[in-house]
Amino acid sequence: MNLMDTRGSLRVLAVSDRVDPRIYSVSLRERFSDIDCVISCGDLPEYYLDFIVSSLNVPLFFVHGNHDPSGGKRSLAGGVNLDEQTVIYRGCIFAGLEGSPWYNGNLHQYSERDMYFKYLRLLPKLFWNRVRFGRYLDVLVTHAPPRGMHEGQDAVHKGFSIFTHIIRKYRPKYHLHGHVHLYDRRQSLQDLFYETLVINCYNYRVLEIEIPSATGG
Repeated sequence: MNLMDTRGSLRVLAVSDRVDPRIYSVSLRERFSDIDCVISCGDLPEYYLDFIVSSLNVPLFFVHGNHDPSGGKRSLAGGVNLDEQTVIYRGCIFAGLEGSPWYNGNLHQYSERDMYFKYLRLLPKLFWNRVRFGRYLDVLVTHAPPRGMHEGQDAVHKGFSIFTHIIRKYRPKYHLHGHVHLYDRRQSLQDLFYETLVINCYNYRVLEIEIPSATGG
């Protein structure tokens, strides 16, 4: 897919952590007919993701969460696994890192050190994007939040420091995450963190992603 050919914006349905009856509904296609792609930030069953992308007939990009019922499958609902990868779709550069902080050793749990090494495997792709397109990435997709933003009170729902490093150094326009459930109206859904809009996609969010020009850094 050619980044140079696409400018403007991308309309995204971002989902995470909870099967929502407003999404898992026969009216989905009618209500979200203008969606360009679906992004899953994790902890959702494959049948739910398959229903969404089949109904809307759009691509899926995803990362795994620590409570994914998929049993570690690399592919879900025909979608693209963003973990340690960068993908360009309609001019937008996505990159992803799966999982939560380690707490009991189950799938998709990582220590800060583990996540640092995952970041190192992603790094050459970020630099290659910079060479080709003038910027590293537009949208960082993770399950957990960055350290210092949208974190929960317990250790399981703390963010990763390396995500904060990515935000500070590589300046994505957006960071989409889940993991931290939103039960209190006073909890913030989105905040500017350095130059990145960090968005908690718990349940679902409809987002208009601005696509920079090919020369933007």
